[in-house]
Amino acid sequence: MRKTLYKIIIVIFPFFLLSCNSINYTTTKKDVLTKYTELKIFFSEEVKDSFYLYIRVPKNYEKENKSYPVLYLLDGDISFNMATSIVRYLQYAKDVPEIIIVGIGYGSMMNDDKINYRERDYSISKNEMLKLSGGGEKFLNFIKNELIPYIDKNYKSSDKRYLTGYSLGGLFAIYTLIKNINLFNGYIAGSPYLKNDIEQLLSSSNNLDNYSGKIFVSFGELESEHDYKIPIQNLTRNIKSVLKNDKKIKLQIFENGTHYSCPPEALTYGLQFIFSEN
Repeated sequence: MRKTLYKIIIVIFPFFLLSCNSINYTTTKKDVLTKYTELKIFFSEEVKDSFYLYIRVPKNYEKENKSYPVLYLLDGDISFNMATSIVRYLQYAKDVPEIIIVGIGYGSMMNDDKINYRERDYSISKNEMLKLSGGGEKFLNFIKNELIPYIDKNYKSSDKRYLTGYSLGGLFAIYTLIKNINLFNGYIAGSPYLKNDIEQLLSSSNNLDNYSGKIFVSFGELESEHDYKIPIQNLTRNIKSVLKNDKKIKLQIFENGTHYSCPPEALTYGLQFIFSEN
């Protein structure tokens, strides 16, 4: 992999050697427990906080002289292992190509002292119920101005990139689509929590007529009508009417699905859709 190491620091995480370089991120060598996977701790000047990056490359990454699409995962602390397993299964069926997977997290699953700031980073407006809400714009700037350039510089990434998120992460995926129409080639928004921002999103989504990528949106049959079903159906209906090719967007409802049972289904069917030839 293309990277420069300047000094090595031993930290308390077993099996990891972390190093620092000039742009304020730390990086591990390959994790002996999970092949082809690295952990990096990246400090964002945009957010003024550090993020844990879980990065998996294809099996033959070192041997092949080629570039790979990149799948960016929100809630990487909990979604990364699930995603890598789902991707491997779908690759057996040739539903998904060889890709680089980048999970964006907070280290909260590895260290009890770490706080999960998803409410801060994935929300796009201030909300009295979420004290740290409203940081979506800064988080998007981190992804656009810092993370993507870093991945493109240090990994064999192609110009094809995809974003997936669930619940608040799904809201952020929709927000990113509307705010930066050409940043990603495809989006998976599982059960996006749109309720508090639906009017803003409906109005802003009218500029998507020239978007040529794919959009997958889903929710569970047993989810709340008010919080999920109605806002999601209204927004996807509006986006579908705006797109020049309405086959580029798909809304899927999972039978007997609840909010907490649907993340694997959303990612599985979402990946199949955004990587399909049709």
